[in-house]
Amino acid sequence: MSLEKGMDRLFKATNTICRILLLVIFVVMWVVVFSRYFLSKTPVWGEELVLLALLWLGMLSGAEALRKDLHIKITVIDGKVSERFLRIQERVYDVVITALCAVMLYHAVVATAESVGTNYMGLKIPEAFAYAAMPAGYGLMLLIKLEKLYLVLVRRNGREGTV
Repeated sequence: MSLEKGMDRLFKATNTICRILLLVIFVVMWVVVFSRYFLSKTPVWGEELVLLALLWLGMLSGAEALRKDLHIKITVIDGKVSERFLRIQERVYDVVITALCAVMLYHAVVATAESVGTNYMGLKIPEAFAYAAMPAGYGLMLLIKLEKLYLVLVRRNGREGTV
């Protein structure tokens, strides 16, 4: 299986997880609102579950946006500089983002490990489940950038990228 096909499968699964998380957020928020205003009792787990799902959704969809190059860019000078400059600029961005993701991944793993002993009051699960969204997201972002750098090197050498 090629690297690109493997990453495509991984992000198809990630996209499915994001859709499920969005559905969970929608349904649970309606349950919380209905319970609060019509039953005068709010489920204690509702808001915690929504926050947990939002965190995971944000990190996973951020990784997907990075893979599809959907983040906002300032392109004022793009029409005024050479193609070579733009390629170099893109590689510099890739290296900086890769380094940043590696640093953030390290700190996210540390934060997740430190949160293992603390539980959510309503959900009765460790807060590490929420913190784990950060290593997952930064890990995916790091994989994306490493995949891109690998494919650039493979194409530069004139070989097709199969692993």
